[in-house]
Amino acid sequence: MRSQSDRTFPDYSRYLLIAYALVNAVLYSVLLPLWEGFDEPFHFAYVQQLANWQGLPDARTSRLSGEVAASIRLAPASDSVKQNLAQVTTYEEYFSLPTRERLELRRKLRAIPAELRWQSSEFLNYEGHQAPLAYLLLAWPERLLARVSLPTRVASLRIVAAVAGSLFLLLGAERLFVQLGIGDPYRSMALFCLLSSQMMWATLAHVANDWLAVPIALWTLVALIALASNPSGRTASLASLCLAAGLLTKAYFLALIPLLIGMCALRKRWRELAIVSLILCGLASPWYLRNIVKYGVLTGTQEARAGIGLTAVLRNAPAIHWPSVIWSSVRTALWTGNNTFSTFSANTLSFMMGALTVALLLWATSRQARRKRISDAESFTIWYCVLFALALGYAAVVSHIYSHGAAEGPSPWYAQVLLGPLLGLAFLGVSRRRRIGRFVAAVLVLVFGYVLAATYAVKLIPLYGGFEGRTTLAGVAMLYSHRLGILAANLDAVTLAPAAAIFVLAGVVIALVAAQQILLVVRVMRTR
Repeated sequence: MRSQSDRTFPDYSRYLLIAYALVNAVLYSVLLPLWEGFDEPFHFAYVQQLANWQGLPDARTSRLSGEVAASIRLAPASDSVKQNLAQVTTYEEYFSLPTRERLELRRKLRAIPAELRWQSSEFLNYEGHQAPLAYLLLAWPERLLARVSLPTRVASLRIVAAVAGSLFLLLGAERLFVQLGIGDPYRSMALFCLLSSQMMWATLAHVANDWLAVPIALWTLVALIALASNPSGRTASLASLCLAAGLLTKAYFLALIPLLIGMCALRKRWRELAIVSLILCGLASPWYLRNIVKYGVLTGTQEARAGIGLTAVLRNAPAIHWPSVIWSSVRTALWTGNNTFSTFSANTLSFMMGALTVALLLWATSRQARRKRISDAESFTIWYCVLFALALGYAAVVSHIYSHGAAEGPSPWYAQVLLGPLLGLAFLGVSRRRRIGRFVAAVLVLVFGYVLAATYAVKLIPLYGGFEGRTTLAGVAMLYSHRLGILAANLDAVTLAPAAAIFVLAGVVIALVAAQQILLVVRVMRTR
């Protein structure tokens, strides 16, 4: 029996984690230059079309607005974006311009006429097939801010999405870790690592549907565990409502339908199965029937519309070199430099993966796992991870076929759905093997916190301040000590908040990282 203090982490840990989530949400949102989020102009165009009361987009015919098109020609972007949108100016080209020209481009960007939001452009919106829920929620603030400049509006939507998504995620992860039976300080350490993932912030802090999809996925798992532990009409309704909301947010939730339906059927919970079927069919099926009627395929994606289905995936799967795909997918799921698709130190990421692997092995070899005495929470977390991993494998093959072999692995933001559950199993493992586990837990806290602090100070701030390429400690020290003025001026030209605000927010994040690392490591080392 867990004590009352063990059921919820101490108030100071909660306040630190909430503050950590909020500051990261704001910092990441304003540090990213305009359209530096993954496929962001196309997701924003979806939001804008709804905010304009122009109905749902059609992936075959809907266009970006004239406002978004004008901004694409004025805002700098990465080389990878230029491959998709030849009209953009790369960061290298932008920072080579005279200061006067950059200031003029910035002025024009902020002065794009608001009436252009009502006009169409030549850019096709290939994200128009997405399910609508996340975009509907962002359409209201977009409409209210219609007369505000586009960069300020995008920053505001990012902050709304990142704050809501991270807090929703934090609450869901806390609940999952309680269901798994993770006591403090290990629970607080797992939550800290979750909020210290760079790719989690890259996923939540841009205008898209991922800010809602990732936390809903976690809450769906929480609801599934609650249904398995206490089957009733109420828990069946909650589980199916979570899954239906997910299906109306992103198509990858189709992978979780077998888990919910299969649990009810295999355990002969016919009443709960009827409730689940009724809710899923009533709420989610109309959207997917619309896709079939409109596009002829269930998901509506451009790959599915091109004829890439299950048969093609099964035929092409053996041709993929899966060890390298899995390795690169895990690495990019831990760190991907937004739309630049740059990476972090390979040695550091390998060390992080190694520490996570050791923690998961401690769980897999624990006494409970060896004797197959795992709880419903553990069992359904495993099945959830297995089904979603299979979905990621399916997506990897689809991308390989559609790109004619150029793409390796699924998009890294998809994999964020797995981070919370895997951290849960990892920290459950270290909590069960406390002699060695507390050292592994401390290593995870130290490395996750270090990577996020370095992400801001060593990677993203220099990158968006015009200093590309490999960074060294000596180079970073020189940058902040001797070239701070140039760095600040460049940041002012491309980011969505003044450089001074970014430096302050980054300093707060780094201070919160250090404070929580000290607190959590001291606490875990004092456990018996």
